[in-house]
Amino acid sequence: MADREEFSLAEYDETIRAVLDSGGEFVIYPKGTSMLPLIRQGRDCVTLAKPSALLKKGDIAFYLRDNGQYVLHRVVGVDNGRYTMCGDNQTAPEKGIEPRQIIGLVIKISVDGKQVQDKFSYKLYKLLWGGFFIRRVLLKLGRIFLQKHFKSGDQTNGSH
Repeated sequence: MADREEFSLAEYDETIRAVLDSGGEFVIYPKGTSMLPLIRQGRDCVTLAKPSALLKKGDIAFYLRDNGQYVLHRVVGVDNGRYTMCGDNQTAPEKGIEPRQIIGLVIKISVDGKQVQDKFSYKLYKLLWGGFFIRRVLLKLGRIFLQKHFKSGDQTNGSH
């Protein structure tokens, strides 16, 4: 993986916005786990552009919360011009995100160095994962599996 300089997004907010406002693109390497299983910290990056239209369900947006936190989440709903957002690894939606808070729209997703946004597998993932019922079931099953796996591991060797 190429060397990357880490920086505070707040320090470069004006630069990011200026690049996007001028029609350019900006690449970020997201941190955190909210967009798992799709986007993994330290492995993947996304390319942002200024949205040319209103966001739609399934889009991934980079936005600024009123508390100053920068977030990369998927649009799961649009109501009266406001967005409902949620990370792919979350089940609690965040309502009321206003268009003024949107900094950029993800136009490219690079997973392990390969662009995925145009692949059939990503389109299927987006379709299936976008439904909260399916997401909740899969996340719950994953957590149950992990709990059983680690509990059985604890009982067999006590080394966890």
